[in-house]
Amino acid sequence: MRSHILGKIELDQQRLKLDLDYLETVPVVQEEYDEFSNGYWKNIPLWNASGQADDRLYRDIEGGAVATEHTARTPYLSEIVTSVFNTAHLQMARTRNLKNAVVIPHRDFVELDRNADLYFRTFMVLEESPRAYHSNEDTVVRFRPGEIWFLDAASEHSAVNLSELSRQSLCVDFAFDGPFDEKEIFADPTVYSPGGEPEFVPRKPFTSETRDRILSLANVLERDNFRDVLFMLSKVHFLYEVHPAQTYTWLVDIAKATGDEKMVTKAEQIRAFAIDARALTDRFSLTSW
Repeated sequence: MRSHILGKIELDQQRLKLDLDYLETVPVVQEEYDEFSNGYWKNIPLWNASGQADDRLYRDIEGGAVATEHTARTPYLSEIVTSVFNTAHLQMARTRNLKNAVVIPHRDFVELDRNADLYFRTFMVLEESPRAYHSNEDTVVRFRPGEIWFLDAASEHSAVNLSELSRQSLCVDFAFDGPFDEKEIFADPTVYSPGGEPEFVPRKPFTSETRDRILSLANVLERDNFRDVLFMLSKVHFLYEVHPAQTYTWLVDIAKATGDEKMVTKAEQIRAFAIDARALTDRFSLTSW
């Protein structure tokens, strides 16, 4: 996987708790890409394109990102953004939480104008949540608090929290107009210390028997549970040694076995939407037929 640890900081737990307590009070609303997740998924913009506190859409911007009103209530996290990172190329900074939920395998930046290699996403988990995992292509890892990761969001990736324990994180995005060195994102050069060993998540072998059990879902797949089956399939690669993109291969095959052409079309369309291409304002319904 291209995702890797860039460095690590020691988190001030006392100051962090005050920020996390505030974030917990911010209401959950419909997300810009709500079709990508189920369960509890909350993104709160600290910096974005407009400075509006309810603007959660990641997009290309001219000039620098603008602080939202949430920064006044999250002084510690805001300090991390401005002191650890070089904000000259900052596009967005947001907190993200996932509880008892999965994000379907997808690729980011496909709806934007730059070459994908000119976008650079960092991700840092802020609190322990032992059953919260991230996948990047054929690897599954558990991020540890304080680790600053480059997250290769342009490749197939996913996230899951198999528990109700909060998994707050800080996601900071940068974009460049030409070639760059990843250390350029740091204002504090002492933080940049690549080469840390990730915590890989052990998984069970994926066998032909496992595949047959998955495909047997054709016996119960209906339009009314199509969405539920997709999210269930999205969890399989966190448990078994298989690529996350197989989620959609299984979904298409299961839909074909039902003989319902509308479900086949829906399965093929969500694969294209999540993995291949979409426009910035495109949305996808898993429940309308």
